[in-house]
Amino acid sequence: MSPEKSPQPENILLVDGNGLLYRAYHAFPKELCSPEGEPTGAVFGFTRILLSTIKNLKPSSVVLCFDLKGPTFRHEQYDQYKATRQKMPDDLVRQVNTMYEVVRQLEFPIYTAAGYEADDIIGTLARQITEADGQARVIILTGDQDIIQLVNDRVFVYSPSAGAKQPVLYTPDQVRNRYGFRPLQMIEYKSLRGDPSDNIPGVPGIGEVTATKLVQEYGTLEKLYEAVETDTADLKPAVLEKLRAGKESALLSHQLATIDTNAPVRFDRSDSRLSLKSPEKLIALFHKLGFRSLINELPRSHKLLSEASDIFTAGPSDSADSTGPDPQNNPDNDRTLSRSEQIDQELDPVLRKMEEVGVKLDCPYLKKLAEEFETDISRLRAQLTELADEEFNPDSPQQVSHILYEVLRVPTNFIRKGKTGYTTNAATLQELAEQYPIAQIILNYREVQKLLTTYIRPLPEQVDNRHRLHTSYAPDTTSGRISSRNPNLQNIPVRSEQGRRIRQAFIADTGKVLVSADYSQIELRVAAHLSGDPVMQAVFREGRDFHAETAERVHVDRRMAKIINFSILYGKGAFQFAKDLGITQPEAKQYIEQYFKTYATLRAFLDNILETARKNGYVESAYGKRRVLPDLITGNFQRRSAAEREAISMPIQAMAADILKQAMIRLDAALTKQSSPSQLILTVHDELVVETPRKEVEKIAALLKEAMIEADHLTVPLAVNVKVGTNWSEMEELA
Repeated sequence: MSPEKSPQPENILLVDGNGLLYRAYHAFPKELCSPEGEPTGAVFGFTRILLSTIKNLKPSSVVLCFDLKGPTFRHEQYDQYKATRQKMPDDLVRQVNTMYEVVRQLEFPIYTAAGYEADDIIGTLARQITEADGQARVIILTGDQDIIQLVNDRVFVYSPSAGAKQPVLYTPDQVRNRYGFRPLQMIEYKSLRGDPSDNIPGVPGIGEVTATKLVQEYGTLEKLYEAVETDTADLKPAVLEKLRAGKESALLSHQLATIDTNAPVRFDRSDSRLSLKSPEKLIALFHKLGFRSLINELPRSHKLLSEASDIFTAGPSDSADSTGPDPQNNPDNDRTLSRSEQIDQELDPVLRKMEEVGVKLDCPYLKKLAEEFETDISRLRAQLTELADEEFNPDSPQQVSHILYEVLRVPTNFIRKGKTGYTTNAATLQELAEQYPIAQIILNYREVQKLLTTYIRPLPEQVDNRHRLHTSYAPDTTSGRISSRNPNLQNIPVRSEQGRRIRQAFIADTGKVLVSADYSQIELRVAAHLSGDPVMQAVFREGRDFHAETAERVHVDRRMAKIINFSILYGKGAFQFAKDLGITQPEAKQYIEQYFKTYATLRAFLDNILETARKNGYVESAYGKRRVLPDLITGNFQRRSAAEREAISMPIQAMAADILKQAMIRLDAALTKQSSPSQLILTVHDELVVETPRKEVEKIAALLKEAMIEADHLTVPLAVNVKVGTNWSEMEELA
């Protein structure tokens, strides 16, 4: 008699609904719309990730948890909790109800509780499930790392990744390997480091590296402060001083960062079983939204697919053609790809190679740079204290607002007031900086602090054992440009001294150098090509400096001419012109009129783009990339103006982006054909960077230049600048 098999433990999937929706909004095409023209990109991505996760993990039960509007118990503890969070984008707000409708038709239960966040509900359900069933395993689907504190031997976090990388399933060992401490110690880490996304203050001056070391050495906040207060802590005097001064903030942060596992919810296993009693409603909704391609994401081992498959294949009783999506707006597999999409497909293996190769970092240099930036921050904070005649936290918008508008009595006549007081955003501070030196110092402080916490401290922690950094590349769904994530290298300042200091950390491997090439004024050249403007084309064909030419014709200096040239391509009007140039609106209008007298054909081209976009509801690039812009006909002036600017700039930016992508494809093919040891390792904006042995510099420079110039044949020549150096900052031009 064979022994009876023990049942397999159940996997129960708890979904962070808010986190997943935001992840989908940023990861999937924002231009996706339903046949009725409503934005659906976030909902499509949300549904696709959810169904793909179910297919991969095969859970027996699925539950979705959401935040409710209104304050939580954390706001009672700290009224500035999440005060720095940006307002939900309008096009995402319009998709929230649709997302809830999809969840309802999938027949997944939704758990919420007033005064609690989704994290608390997930933590509570995870505790209840594992206590009630000694075998059940909980998998939490989220893009938010806050929930990692819940990971244990039977609770895991499943994090979807961007690009071609596989999702990560965080176990206790993987959390320890990535962060250097146990999952529950994420609370201690955030108590010290803080969390800017939730406005958890932490201990001022304690960064990621120091926080990690303190957690590793002392384990808990309690033991750390016991050592600090008994003078047994073996720490630098500066760190001790920060810890003593920030104890109250650390204890508050500990409360804010701790997930409450006793929220007023109760798990009902029978309500969460995977089933679909009314598949026809789900199918009708998917057809209405234009989500036909999601049939491929449904897990075939589940009842969900077996009930829905036939209906999906046949379509609803009324014609699928009449209710199906516009093939240009939906990612279905049965339509002809545009040239832009074909380019993205050809580019994908090139991007994957770049991700795998990575770029080498000088980690000792970054450690030294962190110390220099911390010194700069201390100096700037001292200057701020002196100017304000009292200490305040320049990271806190509320404290900055208090100092500017109450202590220093800066006039608020033209300052926008929000729920938490008068604004202190960058645009406002820049306007105030000319009259109030403290505003410029706050801007300087924020820039240094941002670079320190975004790049200088985190980058060394993200390298492999060869000190190489592996970012994730993908074409941006809106602009078409190639973006990078984890980390985002696009936002390292190009022209500032601080940005150059960070770029210096990106180095060539031993015996190699970096060869970089970037297009010269590519967007202006694309505009000249698309518009057919004879004056613009003559300037580029004759090899003259376009900014200098504009300066002479509009009677401004070259700096102002450059601002005007690019502002025109980005659809800015006289009001924004005046702000950018520091002049009056009548002067700005005069410059615009003079500009378009010179480049009259360009004006007609831009006007035609806008007229066609209003008529069609979308704008399209020469390569067929399309962006739907329903706000072109909205009554809201701000939203309509933003949509008009996008309509004007998109065809030019998208074509320029596709030209760079074709250059990358050509370069990769040339390197492969020659079996070259040189490798394309970086792309930022209009720039490509290759790592090559020193002996191949001349050959690679020639290949790089040829690939970029021959990427497309415009009616004006493309121009490329090539440089070489041992690091990304200190590069010298090649003749």
